[in-house]
Amino acid sequence: MPPSMVDWLGDDHLVWFVIAAVERLDTSRFHARARLGGVGRQGYDPDMLLQLFVYAMAHGESSSRQIERLCHTDVAFRIICASDVPDHTVLARFRQRHEQALTELLTESLVLAAELGMVSLGVVAFDGTRIAANASKDANRTEARLRELAEEFVATVASTDEAEDVLFGLEVRGDELPPVVRDRTGRGERITAALGQIEARRRAAERARRERSESDRVSGHAYEQAIQQAADSGAAAPVGAPPRNADPVVVAKARLERERARVRTRHAERDARIEQARSKGHKPAGGRPLVPVEDHARVRVARAAYEAALDDADTTDTTDTTDTADDAAAADTDGAADTGENGKAGEPQRAAGQIRANLTDPESRLLKTRNGWIQGYNCQTAVSEDEFFVSARATQDTNDVAQFEPTVQDLTATTGQLADRTGRDDLTIGTMIGDAGYDSDANLDAKGPDRLIADAKNHKVDRRATTDPATGDPATDATPREAMNHRLRTPEGHTLYKRRSPMVEPPNAWIKDRRGLRHFARRGLAAVQAELSLACAVTNLLKLRTKGITTTQLHTG
Repeated sequence: MPPSMVDWLGDDHLVWFVIAAVERLDTSRFHARARLGGVGRQGYDPDMLLQLFVYAMAHGESSSRQIERLCHTDVAFRIICASDVPDHTVLARFRQRHEQALTELLTESLVLAAELGMVSLGVVAFDGTRIAANASKDANRTEARLRELAEEFVATVASTDEAEDVLFGLEVRGDELPPVVRDRTGRGERITAALGQIEARRRAAERARRERSESDRVSGHAYEQAIQQAADSGAAAPVGAPPRNADPVVVAKARLERERARVRTRHAERDARIEQARSKGHKPAGGRPLVPVEDHARVRVARAAYEAALDDADTTDTTDTTDTADDAAAADTDGAADTGENGKAGEPQRAAGQIRANLTDPESRLLKTRNGWIQGYNCQTAVSEDEFFVSARATQDTNDVAQFEPTVQDLTATTGQLADRTGRDDLTIGTMIGDAGYDSDANLDAKGPDRLIADAKNHKVDRRATTDPATGDPATDATPREAMNHRLRTPEGHTLYKRRSPMVEPPNAWIKDRRGLRHFARRGLAAVQAELSLACAVTNLLKLRTKGITTTQLHTG
């Protein structure tokens, strides 16, 4: 008799921990779809197949073919499958058929960790990380090009049908279809799916444009009122970029007054320094004489812009009063024909070309990263104080700002499940910490747990906390943004925010570097969500082992 492979691996080997951990998880959803009885051989145990995927991903491997090879050559893999090696097609179909169960595996790993006394939610850090899709960014096509491809495909099929009708007759088919119409890759379906993605994004962009136009109109009116109030009271004009629908004359005047105020402030500061030196008996520092306020270069530029805005306004008024009703109707008609998705007249092709879809994975998006552009998904993760993934979602948004509220909702649902299934009453989120990518008035005002969201890059937050520190509570009339800025400048707030990076960024790096998830193996939002959840669940299980949980403890509960 050959020696038992069980004796080849020590009791502390990772494979025993993985087997015990999966046995502790609720895998009923996997078993619900397992084939029992019927014709043919009995199906593989879903727990065994899941153990193979967990152990493989623990070593950064996700290829079904590679897992099959390892089941022939690697002792740990052979122990898991008991030398009954599943074909790679079995593994691939298991992953495909159990997308929802794999997605829920993250919650199951958290339940196990919570039952073992872990998962601390006093502080939760959240962030977004881009992961490449199984598609090339060069496969993106505009709507016009996709429609051309669809027409070419239909024309090819039609011409082939006509040729076959002539060759074989109307009621007769050839023994084998010509290769030109053997669409084994599903190209026609992918073109249709890509066009559907573009149409859905166009409708969403149009809704956003209408909402933005109304918001701009209201904010533009408020901006003009603020400018007028500042002028009446002699206060400084509002700072920051003006709303898009604000009156250009009002905006130019505000900028002129702002530049005048800056120059007057500099003059006053220099006069104060000179007076202070004289009062101490020192000779004032020399230097060039100050330029009068109205002669300062920045003031002259702002004044010229203000005068140009006045001239444009006069020209527009004159043109408007001389337009006839027919001209106005024609202008309306032309505008409707030429206005693109972004509302810019005369640019229909450019506006339409800005929306593209990927032929290989229509649900993926073109995303910008620090290393350039990738075709991929924006993955949102949230991590507990003890570095367990609490939430992991694959999204299509190109930035993070709209993902705060969905993250809060997902965290609320997950923590509710943990509390119900474990009976613990301390699984309540204390403070959520996020970087400036989530900074918006809507996110600061949204319902949910306490949050600390930066309004600038980390180095700027650190510098302000050092050069302009704050103490106590913010002013009672402070806006949410002003209150957040004040909190970030306090020693307590700044210290709390500095915990964000070491909490969430290393786990995000683990799923890429240790789990091998630098790019997804499958295509489609549901498929990549299952991959992401599996990678995070495996990381959570391995974190248990890192924190000292043994195989014996998993067996004994």
